[in-house]
Amino acid sequence: MKYVANSITCCRMLLAVGLLFTTPFSAAFWICYLCAGLSDILDGLAAKVLKQESELGAKLDSAADILLVCAAAIIVLRPVAIPLWLWICVAAIGLSRLTGYAVGYVKYHTFSALHTYLNKAAGLTLFGFPLICFLLGLQGGGILICAVCAISAIEELAITISSKSLNRDCRSIGLLHKEMRT
Repeated sequence: MKYVANSITCCRMLLAVGLLFTTPFSAAFWICYLCAGLSDILDGLAAKVLKQESELGAKLDSAADILLVCAAAIIVLRPVAIPLWLWICVAAIGLSRLTGYAVGYVKYHTFSALHTYLNKAAGLTLFGFPLICFLLGLQGGGILICAVCAISAIEELAITISSKSLNRDCRSIGLLHKEMRT
């Protein structure tokens, strides 16, 4: 019982790797993808209910999220001709994220991914990208997803730069500044 939450997170990592061996939008793809998404909800719930919240768990959760998004993007977007503007947006967002993580590592000497509301919105948007792109097309879906992810990455970078100490559970830049004033 001691490692239930982290075990669920590790299952998400295995499911993400399993995605790479599926055909996009096949039954196997959707089973792996939806089970991975469900595990993201369950690991956080298990950690809270079983009082297993930990720094390791937070790091594993962020790593599993990144792995799932990358695996899904590889498998879904491999056969798609992606426009240059979308590659530029993705690269800029990635650079912003990496800059935030680098600043966090220099300041706190550890991986510093935050669990902000905007990061959760970005994660949900990224998780929904197969459906979003199906409904809005690659251009409309790409704009929506890039906008949410860019705002989220910029907020995380701003929080990391302006905070005095690492708080992975900082919910937003507004709440950070409110805490700093009190």
